[in-house]
Amino acid sequence: MADETEQQLREKIAAQKGLIANLAPLRSITRETGLSSPETKARVQLIEYLSDDEEKLELLLECKRVAAVVRLQDELHPPLDSEDCPICLETIKHVNSTTIVRFYCCGGFTCKQCCDERNKDEEEGLADKLRGKCPLCRGKMPREGDDKESLTRALEHANKGRAWAQMKLGTWYLTGMNGFALDKQKGLQLLEQAADQRYPDALFMMALAYSGEMLERDESKYMYYLKEAADLGHQSAQKRLGIADHKCGNEKEKSVHYITLAASQGDAEACGMLGDFFMRAECGLTNSLTLAKHYSEKYFEDAVEGDPCDNPVPAFNFSLALFHLCLERYEGILEIPGYSPIPKSLFWARRALKVDPTNDFVIKFISMVENEAKSHCTNCREGAEGSSLKRCVRCLGAWYCGKECQVQHWKAGHKLDCIK
Repeated sequence: MADETEQQLREKIAAQKGLIANLAPLRSITRETGLSSPETKARVQLIEYLSDDEEKLELLLECKRVAAVVRLQDELHPPLDSEDCPICLETIKHVNSTTIVRFYCCGGFTCKQCCDERNKDEEEGLADKLRGKCPLCRGKMPREGDDKESLTRALEHANKGRAWAQMKLGTWYLTGMNGFALDKQKGLQLLEQAADQRYPDALFMMALAYSGEMLERDESKYMYYLKEAADLGHQSAQKRLGIADHKCGNEKEKSVHYITLAASQGDAEACGMLGDFFMRAECGLTNSLTLAKHYSEKYFEDAVEGDPCDNPVPAFNFSLALFHLCLERYEGILEIPGYSPIPKSLFWARRALKVDPTNDFVIKFISMVENEAKSHCTNCREGAEGSSLKRCVRCLGAWYCGKECQVQHWKAGHKLDCIK
């Protein structure tokens, strides 16, 4: 089916390119009729249809690449811990803390999506009868913040040899958390017991322990446990292993392999790294503005903790991709109302600068775009000193010689480009 879709897209793209090749260049049309004319908009719309299909094709080919990476990983390291969620019955390919929510009462689990839906129902008052009860055993769950009850239940499960509970207790002893006295020897012993059962979270915690965060750094043990966890499908371990391989310099192929695996499971940082690889054509990946934009955008979609823009790289890559894609598509014309990348590109570049205020590349890019944009009225194109123009207070990415031009430009399409 994918091959058929690919062939259809290729044929459609070829036909669209043939049609456009027989038309007047966009720059000629804008020179004769203006940036906001119906003729310009009609021509741009044809370019949009072509660009959309080219983007679909690139994303389809990228999906094939990712599927091939996942398939190779499954052949080399077949999933050993796949289980069905007892609520929705969907198969959880890799059971670990990044894919499930564990219940201390019975030790069972559900997939994260089912847990999120249950929490939403409780918030909306749709599950009053089940409030505070385990969705599996219907027993009373420890109240939020009741660490004593949670610890008691975890100890009971650990004494029965359950790896997830041994991992929890081992981590608490290693870090002195949740009221546990710091006892690195006992913590390491419990983690090793869980790791001996090939529990992915325990293997990952062993890697973190030997990374220097909890114990003295041991590079060989760190990499051993990290790879063990990564090959069992732990997305955080896959990301860390990919980063470690990337730093080695001579492990680029392995790096993109594990980063791709982590990104395929929704790891935001891994998505940001793939976006950077495609922007820079690193690790054997070809340069692709479309895929740089795609993965940089996914970084913000998948980020769940804190400020999603704590990393300036995806924000700046997203800004650059938006800007240069439009440069390529519209023959270097950047101010067609409704199709201008300038407001959004400046928005994301400024977000990157907010995180990294001394980044020369970002500073120079913002300065270049702003200086060119404010050298004339965005609507009537009349040249003017930047100080004599009024800037759009919403997006800070368009300049006008007066209110009349601003209103005209808004109606012509700036309302689609403007961003706050």
